[in-house]
Amino acid sequence: MMGNPWLIFTGIMILAVGTYLMRASGALLKGRVVLSENSKVLFSAAAIVILFSVAVTSTLFAGDAFSDWPKVLGVLVAGVLTWYKKPFILIVLSAAAVTALLRLI
Repeated sequence: MMGNPWLIFTGIMILAVGTYLMRASGALLKGRVVLSENSKVLFSAAAIVILFSVAVTSTLFAGDAFSDWPKVLGVLVAGVLTWYKKPFILIVLSAAAVTALLRLI
């Protein structure tokens, strides 16, 4: 079911302009705004928390239901290998192999 086309177009334009202004603000304000070390640490931590929460949510849920256990265990394997700073290709292939083998079982 489609909504009002003008409303959708307006929403897309607002998001496009907002995205452009956010991206341009970095170049325009560079050197004019100085962040304290505490602010830099806070922004860095906030980015990590957001990425982690997205990863956990997409791992544990498929739509509105719980995801399958092989997927969860595959991501867990990837997390452990990442913790031990293994090569990226090894992390991806190991997680995929664990997930596929558990789904096969």
